[in-house]
Amino acid sequence: MQALKQFSIPLKGLDIKEHQFTLNIDDKFFDLFEYSPYKSGQLTTIIDFEKKYDDNILLSFNTEGHVKTICDRCIAEIDFPVDFSFEIIMKYDENEREEDDILYVHPESNEIDVSKYIYDHLVISMPIIKVIECNELEPKPCDEDVLKHLTIKEENSESNPFGEALKGIKIKTK
Repeated sequence: MQALKQFSIPLKGLDIKEHQFTLNIDDKFFDLFEYSPYKSGQLTTIIDFEKKYDDNILLSFNTEGHVKTICDRCIAEIDFPVDFSFEIIMKYDENEREEDDILYVHPESNEIDVSKYIYDHLVISMPIIKVIECNELEPKPCDEDVLKHLTIKEENSESNPFGEALKGIKIKTK
């Protein structure tokens, strides 16, 4: 996977202090991931890059924006709001590897591509059922025909006879 240049964070030449990078994520970002369930969106990721004296680096990611997806209630395309944060500790080691939230990079590495980490956390931050309250939005993104069918089914559903029978029971306590 070829990374976009903006997702490569420099490792060499940065002072031992805190640095901040702002990344704007658009449709080109989603093109990096061939089997992505998301193909479009507008997100902003702010990375706080804290280089420490012991050559450890703390990367704190904060991402906000929206991703285009399909509403699971009305099947219309919606801008689903996204807001997530995560951290990665980076250490230098001859053997590059990942363990939990610790990333080991080779001491001679000049930069690190963070697109994979942002994408992975985006995907796991999305709920299984994607529904928004479209009544508060103008224009409403909802498919009104589908919603009409859903409300008709709710009105036509019969009441539960067992539940009705249980409502009349009174329990006496001492």
